[in-house]
Amino acid sequence: MTETLAGTILRQSGLKKTAGRLALISVLLAADRPLSHKDICTALEQDSYYDPVSVYRSLESFVEAGFVHKIEDENRTWLFALCTCREKSHCHPHFFCRSCGKCECLKNYSIPAIENLQDGYLAEEQRYYIRGICSDCANILNEGAKRSSKSREK
Repeated sequence: MTETLAGTILRQSGLKKTAGRLALISVLLAADRPLSHKDICTALEQDSYYDPVSVYRSLESFVEAGFVHKIEDENRTWLFALCTCREKSHCHPHFFCRSCGKCECLKNYSIPAIENLQDGYLAEEQRYYIRGICSDCANILNEGAKRSSKSREK
């Protein structure tokens, strides 16, 4: 029997393999964006009921193990995303759309390491966020501008 990717991630991280953890990692693997705790619980409820506290504890253990990143959005809500860089701090920036609120991992970019901090400073985490308009919202805005321009020409 072949091991699933979720099982491999848990094994490599030294975490106990449980049905709940496997289901939770499967939700994160299927996601195309970082998910809130509520999003994750909703996805898990489709198959079976999972205790929200257990889900949060598992997410925290995944963050500590370094294969899930915890991202704070504009509303001070934590978002969680699977990360393959195996770093306990963020290895890539995140983009927040100010129009639709979507958060995306920009995995094709890396955050430059800050070295040689002032004496006495100890860096524990480094984050990088980009805020703006996502391509979907920009297309909607552009279409609206084109329609408005055409109606003024008439």
